[in-house]
Amino acid sequence: MPITNNFQPAQTGASYVPNTYAPYDDMIGKIAFQIIREVETKNPLAVFDKMPVNNGDTIEQAVVKLVDANAYDPTGANALTRDTAVKVAVRYFNNWERHNYKTTIDYSEIRKVLTTGLGAEEVADKIVSALSKSRIHDKFTSLKSLLAWGRTAGSYDPSTAVIQSSTTIPALSGGGINAKAIIKAIKNTIKGFTFVSTDYNVPALKQSSDVDDIYIVMSYKMKTALDVDELAGVFNLEKDKIDAKIIEIDADDNYIYVLDERAILDFTRLYEMVNQLNADGLFWNYFLHVSDLFAISPLFNTYCIVTAGTL
Repeated sequence: MPITNNFQPAQTGASYVPNTYAPYDDMIGKIAFQIIREVETKNPLAVFDKMPVNNGDTIEQAVVKLVDANAYDPTGANALTRDTAVKVAVRYFNNWERHNYKTTIDYSEIRKVLTTGLGAEEVADKIVSALSKSRIHDKFTSLKSLLAWGRTAGSYDPSTAVIQSSTTIPALSGGGINAKAIIKAIKNTIKGFTFVSTDYNVPALKQSSDVDDIYIVMSYKMKTALDVDELAGVFNLEKDKIDAKIIEIDADDNYIYVLDERAILDFTRLYEMVNQLNADGLFWNYFLHVSDLFAISPLFNTYCIVTAGTL
């Protein structure tokens, strides 16, 4: 017997006509159960989340500057002269962004659904949870955009980017990326971060980063193309723990960011869920209010390794 292909295309809600019982003049429609698939998302850049800001609206970030040596004066003529050099480098951030996420749950409609193991309230909870999921995804998107913005001119002043970039590492003769040169550049940058220097921040502060504070951000395609196990020795980590230091993002580009986590600012000032009942229409409106600050501090080390070649 040949097998008959009885597969039918999926139908949208607007075009679907349920099966009915003929004796009841097509009055009764049936839905056996409903499968609810929630959208799952994550924020790989959540490592840069800072503490909530409960009061105030300005973030002050300061770093104590190293004292420079002076030539020895055997006469002691200037011993009692006040040292007026600035001791602390300070930057202020107050570019808060306010967003609102809204969804409506119509209970008179949702209670028509017969679910397996789920009541109407549980179904509504799953729909409302999309508010927080949306916020998580938007934070991730904002941080990705922040990094791209940080390496462009105008981020620090009209002519200088916050995140300084390397000379482009050329591609191999066949058009692919030069993996060995890229690994070497990442290693040199990480090592450079750990020494006191003025090379990796725009104000040219004498700065160093703890290894524990350094993260690498790259596209997942770049990570797949590199032998990242070679970096394990730089962080003094086991190979299975190097993944915690390399953050994969879905940017389709050839940029690799080496970042001191203190340089990427992600603060939350408001995160509040409220709801409102419309008694006449028997539906609830849910609102998630958030206020976030995203910024790049020029006071701490950041660097972008630029590569050429096909991933």
